[in-house]
Amino acid sequence: MNNQLRKRNFLLLPYFTLLLTLGVSALVAKPAFEWTTDHMQVGVRWQPSVSRPLNNIYEITRPVLGEHSSYAMFWVAWPQVEPSEKHCDYQNNPSGGLKMFDQVVDMANEKGLFVEFVFFGTPGWASEIAPNGGRRPKPDHFNAFLSRLAEHFKGRVHSWQLGHETNLKSILPGADVEFLHNEIFIKGAKAIRGVYNQEPAIPVLISTSGTSPCQGCPVIDGLKGLGGQAVDDYFEQKIRNHALLDLVDSLNINVSDHHDGYGMMDGSYITSTWGNYDLVRQKLDREGYWWKPIVSAEAWVNWNDGKLGSMILSADVNGDGRKDEVDSFYKTLTLMGKSMERGMNVMNFLWTDNESPWAMGLTKRRDYNGRVGELRPDLVIPASDGGPAIITQKVSLRGADQDFRVSDGQGKNFTIKDYQNPPDPNHLQFYIWKWFSQAGGGRDEVVRHAMAGEIGNDLSVSGPGYTGNERYRVSTWNRTKKTFTNLIYSSGGSGIADAKVSIPAKIQEGKRFNHSKSRRDFREEGFTNGSYYKVDVTTKNINPNTGKDEDVELFELGPYQVQNGVLKVSIPRMNKFTRVDFLPSKIGKGKR
Repeated sequence: MNNQLRKRNFLLLPYFTLLLTLGVSALVAKPAFEWTTDHMQVGVRWQPSVSRPLNNIYEITRPVLGEHSSYAMFWVAWPQVEPSEKHCDYQNNPSGGLKMFDQVVDMANEKGLFVEFVFFGTPGWASEIAPNGGRRPKPDHFNAFLSRLAEHFKGRVHSWQLGHETNLKSILPGADVEFLHNEIFIKGAKAIRGVYNQEPAIPVLISTSGTSPCQGCPVIDGLKGLGGQAVDDYFEQKIRNHALLDLVDSLNINVSDHHDGYGMMDGSYITSTWGNYDLVRQKLDREGYWWKPIVSAEAWVNWNDGKLGSMILSADVNGDGRKDEVDSFYKTLTLMGKSMERGMNVMNFLWTDNESPWAMGLTKRRDYNGRVGELRPDLVIPASDGGPAIITQKVSLRGADQDFRVSDGQGKNFTIKDYQNPPDPNHLQFYIWKWFSQAGGGRDEVVRHAMAGEIGNDLSVSGPGYTGNERYRVSTWNRTKKTFTNLIYSSGGSGIADAKVSIPAKIQEGKRFNHSKSRRDFREEGFTNGSYYKVDVTTKNINPNTGKDEDVELFELGPYQVQNGVLKVSIPRMNKFTRVDFLPSKIGKGKR
């Protein structure tokens, strides 16, 4: 470890110790607004460490969490929070897992991030014995756990996802669909909402569970078939259960590239991730839940040439004969573009590499305190940003901040030779996620605006500059800055041809968002007829081999006057990635 890094870590240690001693909760800043299903959130799934709190403190300073995300998702293992029955007493006997979640949730709140919890697992003390197996909870035990946790985190955790990949038999051995619906979803939702409705009442979002895209995995009892057929039946039974649907705010799907690179399971029921979205959307509409949104349960993109048993995890998307990070660049673009354009308002990806067999982190693991470099100097290289060194392969760290051991990670272990740009702290897919993360607004309050292709409420893009096989468009209203932001991707964008962009000047009554069933009414916010607006445009390319911005061109256009309730602009030239901001102008014609 170099002297500069040693000095920095030494100077920060008293601050870290103070936070751990006093508790970060004293520093927590509550989010400035209520998260509703009309809001746009783009963030990450963060897997913190129980034994390395200084590692957690470092992670939240990284740009992927500290700057670009608007929310953080945490997987909460019940056995980690309540490993024994005595740990149900949070006040007098908190577990190490509970202390960890206290730390990271408070840090996330202090940074202005919203927080979501996702649940899996059952501790032995709360499990039924044979014949139901060791991971099916006893009746009324899971909802009791959620009541305890909700009371503890009320106001600090804003969204609760009741299960993880609950189509799989391995998640709840011995359980069937009826048990899942009644004991996990219905009782779980009632438990959380009951706590949050108690005075002082605080709003909360509740969703159910995503589904694993594994085609051959054993599924929970009560589902038809395997893989895609079972997922189809899983959602069919869930959406027909109106008592369940009326208790939750949204449904979840996995946004993944598992199996063939784009989430396909069997090629029939589930043809792709966005096909999964369309399948669930059609079922919701049919049952009268046209207003119930679909959000991301979890999302990932594999880029190394690995397998899970006989299942191929990645694909050669660009046809260059390799499965590498460049493929992840294009896969992330397609997955995020197709999902967000369709109406997915909540999107997350894994924040960094971990020790699992899957190569799917947005960023590379870093030697936050220099210990990996001391123990295994062959595994680290200097980072291009001058910060902690880059760890060049999957590793498993076991132990505390000051004494952890280093061993290889699981599965096919990628090495530095597999990195496209070894010193870069980020994988290539990060740069696509980062571009789309602008729709989430970071710490600003952002809600969905015009939907692509929705008559009367469209983000309309036309002209020779908007061309190519892949084209995506997402429109949002930034309530903090009072601006409309539009992200437009055009795979054929050449930087030569022009395009025209138009959106409604105010939030409209939408088919999926901003309607009579919305928790809050944002309709009519925006720009009035006769007022002036200006337009800032950033159009660029992102190099798929380096992640660097190229051919960046900025246009400051206007002012224009709002006419007939429409904002519109002609963009002289469009590259592939274009951001268009409509901003208020009080100056008048001829000046910005």
